[in-house]
Amino acid sequence: MRILGIDYGSKRVGIALGDTDSRIATPWSVLPNEGALALLSKIHDIVERDLVSEIVIGIPRPLKDPKLENDQVREVRKFIAGLQGLGLPLHEEDEALSSKLAAQQVAAAGEKGKRDDLAAAAILQTWLDRQRET
Repeated sequence: MRILGIDYGSKRVGIALGDTDSRIATPWSVLPNEGALALLSKIHDIVERDLVSEIVIGIPRPLKDPKLENDQVREVRKFIAGLQGLGLPLHEEDEALSSKLAAQQVAAAGEKGKRDDLAAAAILQTWLDRQRET
């Protein structure tokens, strides 16, 4: 099955693709967040074109208290409500440290800037790895 990984941000949204056979997440794209309708339309196109069966989205839980629902978590949950219209199974994955891991990968490659697609791949890979354990 093809799985779509999402690192939601108010300015950019990282996208990764993976599958349950290889259990490997691959950075795919960074979409500008130009509003919920435009973003959902682009994600719908990806789902259709790449035959996506499930979606994994990162939840930015605060490190001090993972149960806390701050403004950022509420914004992601609102986006998740829109994704439910796609009719696919949605899985939440704690995205703690995914941006830090992505930044380390960018630095190791000698690049600069943010790579939200790498953060999405880290989120999806964490979920895929956990599925292997079950």
